[in-house]
Amino acid sequence: MSFVGALSALGASRLCSPSATIRRQTLQVHALATTKIHFSTTREVGFGESHKIVGGHPSLGSWDVGSAPTMNWNDGNVWTLDVDVPGGEGLEFKCIKVAGGHVEWEGGNNRCCQVPNGATKLVNIAFAWGDEGSLAVQVAEGSETSDSQPSSNGATSNGTTSNGTGPSHSEPAAPAPKQASKDPSGSGTWQDDRLPHQQWQGRDVAFMRSNEHSRERQGVWSLEGLQGATLSLVQGDQKHGNWLGKLETTKKVLVDEADKMLPDMDALASAYIYLQLISTGAIPCVEGGGHHRPNRHAELSRDIFRALERVIELAGDDALKAVIARKVHARLPSFSDAYTQSTPLTRIRDIAHRNDIPSDLKQEIKHTIQNKLHRNAGPEDLVATEAMLTRITQDGSYSQDFVKEFQIFTHELRDFFNAGSFKDMLDGLGESLDEDSKQAADRFLQAKGKADAVGPDAQGPEAAGALIEALHSLTSLRATLAARLSSGLRNDAPDNSISMRQRWRLCEIRAEEVAFVLLSRFLNLLEVQGGPEALAQGGDKAWALPLGAAVLGVRHLGLGGWQGPECMAIENELGTWQSKGSLNEHLAALRLKSSLERAQRLTQAFTDALLAVLPERADTLGRALGIEDERIQVFTEAEVRASVVFQLSRLVTLLLKGARLSSGGAEWDAMVAGRAVGVLREVDTMEAGALSGDAAAGPLVLLVKSASGDEEVGAAAIDLRGVLLCHSLPHLSHLGVRARQEKVVFAMCDDEETISAKVRPLIGQRVVLTASTEGVTIAAAEAGEADDASASAGAASSQSQPTDGKPSGSPSQTEKVKKAAIVPLAEAEVGTCGSKAAACAQLQRLAEASGSAFKAPTGVVLPFGCMDLAIKDAKKVKKFQGLLKDVEAAAPGQALDDACEQLQALISDLKPSKGLLQEACSAFEPDVLVIVRSSANVEDLEGMSGAGLYDSLANVPAGDPAALGKAVTGVWASLYTRRAVLTRRAAGVPQAEACMAVLVQEQLSPDTSFVLHTASPLGGDADVLVAELAVGLGETLASGTRGSPWRLAVDKASGKTDVTCFANFSQALTSAQGGSEASGNYKQVTVDYSRQALSVDADKQQSIGKSLSAVGVQLEDAFGGPQDVEGALTGSEIYVVQTRPQP
Repeated sequence: MSFVGALSALGASRLCSPSATIRRQTLQVHALATTKIHFSTTREVGFGESHKIVGGHPSLGSWDVGSAPTMNWNDGNVWTLDVDVPGGEGLEFKCIKVAGGHVEWEGGNNRCCQVPNGATKLVNIAFAWGDEGSLAVQVAEGSETSDSQPSSNGATSNGTTSNGTGPSHSEPAAPAPKQASKDPSGSGTWQDDRLPHQQWQGRDVAFMRSNEHSRERQGVWSLEGLQGATLSLVQGDQKHGNWLGKLETTKKVLVDEADKMLPDMDALASAYIYLQLISTGAIPCVEGGGHHRPNRHAELSRDIFRALERVIELAGDDALKAVIARKVHARLPSFSDAYTQSTPLTRIRDIAHRNDIPSDLKQEIKHTIQNKLHRNAGPEDLVATEAMLTRITQDGSYSQDFVKEFQIFTHELRDFFNAGSFKDMLDGLGESLDEDSKQAADRFLQAKGKADAVGPDAQGPEAAGALIEALHSLTSLRATLAARLSSGLRNDAPDNSISMRQRWRLCEIRAEEVAFVLLSRFLNLLEVQGGPEALAQGGDKAWALPLGAAVLGVRHLGLGGWQGPECMAIENELGTWQSKGSLNEHLAALRLKSSLERAQRLTQAFTDALLAVLPERADTLGRALGIEDERIQVFTEAEVRASVVFQLSRLVTLLLKGARLSSGGAEWDAMVAGRAVGVLREVDTMEAGALSGDAAAGPLVLLVKSASGDEEVGAAAIDLRGVLLCHSLPHLSHLGVRARQEKVVFAMCDDEETISAKVRPLIGQRVVLTASTEGVTIAAAEAGEADDASASAGAASSQSQPTDGKPSGSPSQTEKVKKAAIVPLAEAEVGTCGSKAAACAQLQRLAEASGSAFKAPTGVVLPFGCMDLAIKDAKKVKKFQGLLKDVEAAAPGQALDDACEQLQALISDLKPSKGLLQEACSAFEPDVLVIVRSSANVEDLEGMSGAGLYDSLANVPAGDPAALGKAVTGVWASLYTRRAVLTRRAAGVPQAEACMAVLVQEQLSPDTSFVLHTASPLGGDADVLVAELAVGLGETLASGTRGSPWRLAVDKASGKTDVTCFANFSQALTSAQGGSEASGNYKQVTVDYSRQALSVDADKQQSIGKSLSAVGVQLEDAFGGPQDVEGALTGSEIYVVQTRPQP
């Protein structure tokens, strides 16, 4: 059985519950022999600018920019830095430039290497800014260890933090060395499992022998411009200096002010940022007066916990709310019975009165920890306790009984702050574990012990197998925990049940953090073993464990509540492709690449979701509270980098590179061939207004972050020559058709590393973009280099009239009816019903002919003139004509938007005659659904396809004339959308000449939809037909849905079919059956391609390719030239719903 196949033992429970959170760290460190690391880089910077090295180890600031050390400048613009790091540590870092409050991070992935064990005295690490391949690691002469191997993407160091060595009021607090605690079960050594962004950033510990705790606060509480949760938090923080008051403020936001005690995203995200800043000391806590024992904090935590559990249970499709709720969970204190009693944590009182310790130490324990904890507990008390434990443990002169009692107290305090190790947390579940859960926990502890025993320097198959075994058993354990939590929290649950649920929840959350560490270690190993190149050369055995790791990483995202069905589909696909084997053969590698691209989208979506809710709120809250800019600027990046999705993204990127090497594919995908020369600009979208001023001056090549598929190609720039899109789209989509029509060179790339390395450095420069069947290139243009003929035709802008005043396309001649009446589809002609309806009529006749290779749906047409008659019946002719003139005259911008909106509103309010609607309905069986489509005189023409320009409305009950009427007016109104108006204006077509007929056809419920071009759209080969297919309705192909279709290239003479791309759209669109609204809405269904014949059955691929080729040839002959065809596969039948001249 393959590794991935063995994972199926987890069963359906694997996606039961969400999680994705980070936990507060403890402050243990372990005294180890250290190695001096000498960093060096050469770079010139401006006056007042400097460089820092920031990384996961405490000596590099634990990813806190403010705490990171500054490099020293030397002659020749050489920057150097020396730090000490324990041998055997994994070192992960980046260089940054600092100028005032601004921070610039070098591009690319984190730099990583392994610090050698042994008697190494000095390791030199040199690199060039922004060049990932430049990292050079060399052990200095005289050291006994051989050169360390760098990796491009290493693990986050598990090193811990010192609490600083600043002076205290009575006695300096020594840095807290990391303490490795032996796992009592004998399953190995347990290192501190905190993640880097959780390191303490607050004040140094001050051991005091009298009450020197201060209530004084220095801060900023600016309320200007604040609203919602942020306003409440800042107001509460200004009022409350101690942790109890800050928790009360958090409860107010998450519970008291929440609608039905169900906090919204603003409250959740803002509260998480606030609590995270408190837990790391960035927002300090001070004495607040009075005596407030920790039970008060615990009771507040219980109230907040209830609200958060409701969020997780009711999140539904809003997965991010559940993700953020879990993050908040991990920032709350425990409310176990031990901490809700009236006098919790009393052991420290007994310790402070022992007779076997010096008087000065008694006083320090009493005033620094005991009294402070019992008056105003806060995160700083755990910091002080950890530092004291380190001090008394290292000293060696204190009695063992005293040290043991203090260790027990420290364990209790960690438990209160939910800051213990994962092993401690599992132990805390105690008797609540059933037999299956106990076995799952034991298996993990044993596997983790084996992985730790192998050691961090091991590089062979034993090390990789041990890590994956540990990750596998951890995932099984987490699935067990999630299943137990999936039933939700009862409203009448007693306090002891709720407190035990908190322990289960936090244990399940912590499992994801442990997965982060295991994945990180495994990635380091993959890099050392050769990375993508080793996968491409190593056969199926080389792929087995890496694919298994990817499946387990995806499963952790699913268990964390992130897009559960999508995670399960990706798991199934990767597992199936691995079991089928031959992964380094072209087609198998191409198929694997498709699923890995889907997994990459999954990780990008998670990151994008965090970026949508955290940065702005962190900036607003940070500025309002006067927190250093550097800490706030890196807040969200630290959150992403500390999430398991970060390690999964790194792993998927590595696997994707290996799959591309095996398949012979490239990062780029050419959609419209040609050569374009222009200034490269970057825009978020291709909408009008994306560029302004000098930046809009052409000729231009645009790097576009995202496209919806509804854009007009020239909308963003008047003289657009080329487009580079940062994600995949179907080649035969509406956007692709428009780009070919307007002769705009178009290429796509969804590899961010390639874009960052090869494209973004050219922004602002004049470039040459070349796309062809051979590949895509982009480079700086030579001085005086001109465009060639293929690109000089340029793009017809959708914002301007042709410069010569001649129309680039002409509407068909129309004959408007004088009396409203339907036309049977078979009788539709161009003059009365438009080119689309006329083509559908010819399709119907061809389909009915004997020997036809396809079928066509029947229907009726509401011909040209019906809209005019409805306007006349409503007595709105004069108003309509006035608005039409306004639309014609309005300049692009708000004036045009307003005029279009008013004209559409007028049309939408029309009432087609009841007789007309009843006549149309009577053409169909009353229980079927119909689709209501446009058939304008300005679409489906040579030089004016209007692809996707006008609306089609689906799911209209044929037995409901009112619903049909609403759909008809909706299609009429789409004639005057802003985009439609601008498109006709660009083609030189007066708005008054545009007419709309409406085609009503029985709606299909296809298994698969297709678009085909009967001549290759990229190479222009007339002997090759290209088809693209997707599960469900064709909107997936026509619109800008992210992802790829099945793409078939078919030799029309022989029918031989080559698969050039496998489908990876995450969801299929299906008709939303039922209801009486013609909304055009669809139901989305997650697709598992391991169950799709076109992905797994070579005979099916050949059969469908040959059948579609036969249809294409028949249509090409019938219509007299290459055709752009849309259709569907239903069972064994091929339906063609539309054909137009191929652009």
